[in-house]
Amino acid sequence: MSFAEKRRHPRLAIYSAAFAVTDGQGYLSDVKDLSQGGACIGRPKNWPDKLHENCRVFFIFDQETVIGIDVRIARSGTEDLGLEFLPGQDQRVESLLYESRFLDREAL
Repeated sequence: MSFAEKRRHPRLAIYSAAFAVTDGQGYLSDVKDLSQGGACIGRPKNWPDKLHENCRVFFIFDQETVIGIDVRIARSGTEDLGLEFLPGQDQRVESLLYESRFLDREAL
């Protein structure tokens, strides 16, 4: 069984911009993949070494489509951050997945 098959939610590989906000500071990044339960973004250049438990990430599709979601930092790697969507945001997560499908189709 592969690592991907052990995940609770299947991942959708996309490329989009993201903006993470924690402790009043903003960090520009890119989205590597999404799922129903979370996302993986590139570790921002000046991301603080102190592990933040929660933050808000704005997924930027274009000037008119920006979706903010509260997340928990589940994993902090040298190259990327693993994010878990906090509960109670089902409509926002559905909107995020809906918009990401358009990006995926444009890449084909």
